[in-house]
Amino acid sequence: MKKIMTFNYYHGTSSIFLNSIIENGLGGINPNFDFKNLDLLKYLSSRAEKDLMENQNYLNVRDATLAMANQTDLAVPMPNGKTFYFNYRHDGIYVALTREKGAIYACKNKYGSEILEYCIRIFKLIKEKDKFFELPKELNLFKIEQYLDYEQKPILIEINGVKDDELEMENGQMAPEILNNLREIIPKLPKREKFERLQHINFKLLKPVPFERLKFYELEYESSPHFRDLDWTMTRIKPVGNNVYKK
Repeated sequence: MKKIMTFNYYHGTSSIFLNSIIENGLGGINPNFDFKNLDLLKYLSSRAEKDLMENQNYLNVRDATLAMANQTDLAVPMPNGKTFYFNYRHDGIYVALTREKGAIYACKNKYGSEILEYCIRIFKLIKEKDKFFELPKELNLFKIEQYLDYEQKPILIEINGVKDDELEMENGQMAPEILNNLREIIPKLPKREKFERLQHINFKLLKPVPFERLKFYELEYESSPHFRDLDWTMTRIKPVGNNVYKK
């Protein structure tokens, strides 16, 4: 019987979310909804549109902020004349097919979550203009003020044992057809082309993955996480209770 190629998946986050993932599994809680972080970003973006339209730091991130608040794609013209669409939908927990993609996300997003990062960024800008500005308690369930100067570590999670039908493509298409196609073509591709092909594929988890099927790695990096040649290292960590041990 022909052996079927299996895939491991990778998710980049930060130490902010480590205890929650240990307790609830990956995807067991989505802070964007369970803690109203998305609603908070919508509120902050609305305030920013009134108060920060002359603030260049806000204008630099305005398009991404509004796309994220409205949960839409962002069309960005590229130098070659083509248009690249960035997915700013956060309706679930997304995983990548390569360590590199997960590591870049973890290192690029200081707080391990785009929505949390943008909430904090816009909150700081509004606070600079209005020192008396306070967040509505009914939206600030995550209490983002405690993370303004939080010393976090980027975390890479390796996920094992995910079935094909437990995944969905970013466009809503079910994953089995895509994964079966990859099983056919990946063994035939040169190493570089294989890497490039896998870098651009993300999946949404359709059910939480329990802690027992997760491996955790703490990341260290030097070069900019925006570049493909990110210089990074990873160290396996073993969370036990409220403590984390390096292996």
